Amino acid sequence: MDQDRRSIGLSAESQRLMEEILNKDWFNEAQEAARFSMAYAIKADVTPGATPGVDTRWASGLFDPTGEIVSLVNALYPEVTTPVRAIENFVNEGLRLVHERLVVRGETPADLLR
Repeated sequence: MDQDRRSIGLSAESQRLMEEILNKDWFNEAQEAARFSMAYAIKADVTPGATPGVDTRWASGLFDPTGEIVSLVNALYPEVTTPVRAIENFVNEGLRLVHERLVVRGETPADLLR
């Protein structure tokens, strides 16, 4: 059984995408953009997994202080035994998807909700 992480990390590519997303001034901080990207990845049916080669950005308890995100992942994906790794993967994959729409295509966050 894999051990779960205690932090949420970003790959080097995701860090670059995050900077470009934040430059659009639609999010107040990186965690806000990360949570939005995570939710967008779940909405886009990204498969839970693990992201290799990440650098820690947030302690999981600060990213999800109430435990609601872990509970959501556990409810949506009962087969997942490492919910923090899944959250990290959703954040990284979500950043790629959100970047494509916001930065490359020039859409707005509201467009992503449609």
